[in-house]
Amino acid sequence: MVGDPIGAWAVKRLKPGDRVDQYEILSEAHRGGMARLYVVRSDDSDSVCDGLLMKIPRMSPRDQSETVLSFEVERLILPRLKGRYIPKLKGIGGLDRVPYILMQRVEGETLADWLVRSHAAGIKPGLEVVVRLGISIAYALFSLHRQACCHHDLKPANVLIKPDGQVVLVDFGLAHHRSVPDLHAEEMRQPVGSPPSLAPEQIVGQRGDLRSDIYALGVLLYVMLTGLFPYGMPKGAVALSRRIWDDPVPLRQHRPDLPPWIQEVIGRCLKPKAADRYQSAAHLVFDLKHPQQVRVGSYGTQTRQRSAWQRLRSWVDFMRLGYQPSQSPSKADVMPPIVLLALNHADPAEQVRHLLGESAKRAMGSLPGARLALVTVLLPRDISEHDDQRSRTEQQRRHLIKLRQLADQLGVNLPMTSCHVLEGGQVASTLVKYAEANHVNTIVLGSGKPDGPLQAWTHSVAVKVAMYAPCTVVIVKLDDQQVE
Repeated sequence: MVGDPIGAWAVKRLKPGDRVDQYEILSEAHRGGMARLYVVRSDDSDSVCDGLLMKIPRMSPRDQSETVLSFEVERLILPRLKGRYIPKLKGIGGLDRVPYILMQRVEGETLADWLVRSHAAGIKPGLEVVVRLGISIAYALFSLHRQACCHHDLKPANVLIKPDGQVVLVDFGLAHHRSVPDLHAEEMRQPVGSPPSLAPEQIVGQRGDLRSDIYALGVLLYVMLTGLFPYGMPKGAVALSRRIWDDPVPLRQHRPDLPPWIQEVIGRCLKPKAADRYQSAAHLVFDLKHPQQVRVGSYGTQTRQRSAWQRLRSWVDFMRLGYQPSQSPSKADVMPPIVLLALNHADPAEQVRHLLGESAKRAMGSLPGARLALVTVLLPRDISEHDDQRSRTEQQRRHLIKLRQLADQLGVNLPMTSCHVLEGGQVASTLVKYAEANHVNTIVLGSGKPDGPLQAWTHSVAVKVAMYAPCTVVIVKLDDQQVE
């Protein structure tokens, strides 16, 4: 198995003794919805004292393409992070062989395990313990935010508590980093995250606001003290939207022993508008360390949820006025121009790809600071839930490799270059939607004489894109020999 291209073995659970590159699988540490974690040993080590964990995305025919997308996001972001609050990255396996992320193993338990253990023992965690944990998590967020990264999936399972009480944040598959393309936003997979801890602005599709993590930390503090999520486990848009217009049940209704100041602090974290929350994790740390200086308002003193009439009025106002998220201060005022290079994955001709690629480079030359997005579109007929070679994840893997290889050959595989395998019912409408959502400046695609099925495909797609795209469209004429 060492060095073999990914195959049928990768869609199954690996067993002790299996090998991936120079690493031996010792045991399965965790099985999640997006990936599996394995304890591994390097050929260079005689024992497991090195403490290595290997994360491999799930890629069976039943798995969704988000597993590959999240792997790509984490692959891009983790090398840009450092510090004691982040797992130490030891290696990355590419999609062209075996996709994995190798990390230093962190001793300890997840916050989720800590909560389960407390509940099973019938213990209500003391305020001092929760505040101490909250301060550690806030310090971790402050370090992360200083590195221009927003976690966007801060939940109990993604917080590791070490024996010394310090924490490590894990799983950056949904994260946003200012120096790399936001693949989740660009492919319009929104909202993304764990429903109980999604900030209101995430629900409406706004990503990259560091204050979204402040909201999620408020959720963690709430659940540590009460054993309940502020808005339960919502399913569907209506249930998700409740956090926009309704206050959570006061903590002191669940636990009258809690002082008003901690309820005020958590309530501020959970404000629907990001501008009304703590603007920095450092500000939250200060209040958690200095409760005597917290100014307690009306929410902090509440011991009962608002009346049904008050809540109804809030809902009516929300339905009448809607919700406008606060502007993110971490967003750049000017986004770099985007040139979209659309490629037909059914056309294997290298000559065509290079011709289109060179045209895209020329288009970038006329737009100072422009970046390139290489895109291909999968139709429903391209995907099978029964054939390993035609599964969503395998199609994503295969075509992402080809797009990245083309970027390398063109000399444009820069940090801000992005590659996307989109899914849609029609190629043209999918490309146009992508262009609209990402404010694309120029689309480059090919068109040949409609004398055969391939030429008819490219011709019709090019014409439709040119008709409906909200930007400049460059159609590259391909002669008969090039498109065959």
